[in-house]
Amino acid sequence: MKENVTCRQAKEIDLVSYLSTLGYEPTKIKANQYWYHSPFRIERTPSFKVNRTMNRWYDFGEGIGGSIIDFGIRYYHCSISDFLNSYLGGRQVPYNDMDKVILPFPKEPVLLVNDVRNLSTISLIRYLASRMISYEVASVYLKEVNYTNSGRQFYGIGFQNNNGGWEIRSKHFKGSAAPKFLTNLSYGSDAIQVFEGFMDFLSFLQINALAGKSLSSDFLILNSTTMVAQALPVLHTYHSVDLYLDNDPAGDRATSLIKLELPKAKDNRIRYEGFNDLNEYLCVQEIKTWTPP
Repeated sequence: MKENVTCRQAKEIDLVSYLSTLGYEPTKIKANQYWYHSPFRIERTPSFKVNRTMNRWYDFGEGIGGSIIDFGIRYYHCSISDFLNSYLGGRQVPYNDMDKVILPFPKEPVLLVNDVRNLSTISLIRYLASRMISYEVASVYLKEVNYTNSGRQFYGIGFQNNNGGWEIRSKHFKGSAAPKFLTNLSYGSDAIQVFEGFMDFLSFLQINALAGKSLSSDFLILNSTTMVAQALPVLHTYHSVDLYLDNDPAGDRATSLIKLELPKAKDNRIRYEGFNDLNEYLCVQEIKTWTPP
């Protein structure tokens, strides 16, 4: 059951930590001043500042600022009660009179990739099968990576981005090996399909393969909705842009930002309405109900 959060409790949440849970990290830190690219729009020069001592933010681009509550209702376009109960409700937000409270969302540990090989470990192939992704589809785009996390070695599925970083998955793990960036698969098409993560990209390929449809477009996998700004210069070069992002607030915002810059971009989420993402749709829907674009 969700617990209601009071205004007083909400205002004690550390804004810097909260922004981190949304995927925003400061571009510059000077004393108690944390500078960000504004979460409210796409920009080249950071204009959004958090005073961590005061726990207040100010957006110089729009001339507005305030507490975490002011941020929440602006960011989610919702009422105060909706922000407190729908977006903060259920999170463990301890109360402390003396110190600022930091949300218990630890930053992802540093991962070091030691070795990369073709996908062959049965447990990883079975994990993909549980997500309804066949080896035939997965083996074209995925590798098996051996990586170090907190001094211990593990293995997982690896999907590489265009800057050499990796998205790593297994049944019990989800993480990234720096640098974080997008993956653009270009085959010379004037059309491009855009996905939030590689599992949705593979789901799209799987759905179309099962439907007997061949594909000739290019693909862009964001690997995080925070990569929208980096994706826009790529998307501007295409005649046709199809979006397949998540049905959640982050997906809503990323879709809106892309369509704001590219009105021609088509939001295809109605095809899996009622499901969080394309992979969830694939896992629970009969394939015959899907009509390939």
